[in-house]
Amino acid sequence: MADKHIDIGAIASAHGVRGQFKVKAFCEDPMDITSYGPLTLSDGRTLSVKAHSHAKGFVLCSAKEVTSRNAAEQLRGQLLYVARDAMPEPDADEFYHTDLVGFAVTARGAEMVGPIVGIYDFGAGTVLEIKRAGKKPVMVPFADSYQPEIDASAQTLVMDIAPQWLDDSKPEKDAPKEG
Repeated sequence: MADKHIDIGAIASAHGVRGQFKVKAFCEDPMDITSYGPLTLSDGRTLSVKAHSHAKGFVLCSAKEVTSRNAAEQLRGQLLYVARDAMPEPDADEFYHTDLVGFAVTARGAEMVGPIVGIYDFGAGTVLEIKRAGKKPVMVPFADSYQPEIDASAQTLVMDIAPQWLDDSKPEKDAPKEG
């Protein structure tokens, strides 16, 4: 796991004229975004980020490497990473989402669906992207209500998955009604 990194936030926009920027933090406590040392951008550059305040879902940040609004605007959309080994070890019943990528997913009472290739939260909750052999990838919700059973040593995840989430057939178009 030492070669892995953890997405810790994403730069949303510039703020002001002196190079400050807003970050959507992926930490439980958004202000913890600067607790793990320098952050690496998607493009490989390293920033020494300082968090100033938190409001409306964003952390207002600055970095000594970013000194103008123009420079801050160029960061928009960049992910911020930290090395996996810089993070504290999770408790026995906890995990980092990145550690689940590659785990084989099985629908409870059925056969294996495929490996996890991505984990996202678009605002309505966490979803898993699962690659399937010879089929389109599928996105399924990931929450306690789906009774996930994670076996880290076997790198498997068994959970309730509704059959319709795995159905590739397209619904028939409504036939015109006869009058």
